[in-house]
Amino acid sequence: MNDNPSPRDEDEPAGAGVPAAVERDLPPGRHRVLREQLMREIENGDETPVVRPRTALWRRPAFVGPAVAAALTVAVVMGAAVTQQAAGPLTTHADSSDGRRRGEATRSDESAADLLAQVAKAAAKRSLPEVRDDQFVYTERDDYHWKMDSEKNDMPCPMTLEAYPYGVREFWSSVDGQHTGRYRGRGPDGEVEEWSVPKQPAENGVNFFREVEDGLPTDVDEMYRYLYGLKGDERASGAKSADRKAFDKASTLLAEQLLPPKVEVALYRAVARIPGLTVYEGSVDAAGRTGISVGLEGNWPEDRGHGPTRHELLFHMRTLAFLAADTVKLDPPADSCDTLEAGDLVSSVAVLERTVVDRVSERP
Repeated sequence: MNDNPSPRDEDEPAGAGVPAAVERDLPPGRHRVLREQLMREIENGDETPVVRPRTALWRRPAFVGPAVAAALTVAVVMGAAVTQQAAGPLTTHADSSDGRRRGEATRSDESAADLLAQVAKAAAKRSLPEVRDDQFVYTERDDYHWKMDSEKNDMPCPMTLEAYPYGVREFWSSVDGQHTGRYRGRGPDGEVEEWSVPKQPAENGVNFFREVEDGLPTDVDEMYRYLYGLKGDERASGAKSADRKAFDKASTLLAEQLLPPKVEVALYRAVARIPGLTVYEGSVDAAGRTGISVGLEGNWPEDRGHGPTRHELLFHMRTLAFLAADTVKLDPPADSCDTLEAGDLVSSVAVLERTVVDRVSERP
């Protein structure tokens, strides 16, 4: 990934090569769906979002904190959707999310602690340029969920009406939360939808880069306590559910945020303390990239209907840079309506690009 944004020519408009957006009203029924989504966000309170995106039919971008999610939903409900006709790829990266859903992953003899120590060492060697408050964190992501995969759900079996993020999408997130950002992704009709992301209130949380930089610990012990949500002298309960929540909290941070190197190092070393981790080689993400993963297996309530799954952090085999947060099905199909084989992806969030840029719609 390129940590240094390429400066644009001053005469070149932001988002060059992208067709002009056309503002239009939301289609019939979309307001109702958005209101339902907002109610769900409010009911969730301050719970940390998990890696598997669960959104309404409009496919809100995943991996935003509760405050951001609610504000983003309100912004879209109260405003108009902005759509543009786009026949080509959403960005310079091709949308590679079709047909590459299963890796030939094999269990490794390497310990998760040893691998994560190497990942942390590699992260410590990376650096960020000086980041200004008026800049934006640009993220390009390829999201996948099996329910949006026509090859997996084309059958006369009962299906819920919820939808999930799917395909390549882009985010411009204000560094200090005080500048209007932007989201761009394809809607259900294949057109490119984009909307502004409003300024974010300064609250307890990690909704934008400055909150990450100022609020997340760089000490391993403190990061461990942060992942487990421990207060004062409280100790980890030892419950597997607590381990799963801690792992998901780490996954969310990696998939959603640009992390300063010292924070990222502490995160990997804290994750290494979570019991039950396994290492797999040949794991695959939404973009079809293979790498080495650290995973935690179990029955995750949010993966309802799939039996046991493995949640993974996927890393590049050579550079050990973070690539994706995946969920993998472990059991063979339970019946004729279960189309996922053991080893298939249930969901994946693949980070294709993450860097800092000067303006909304600017790409590295």
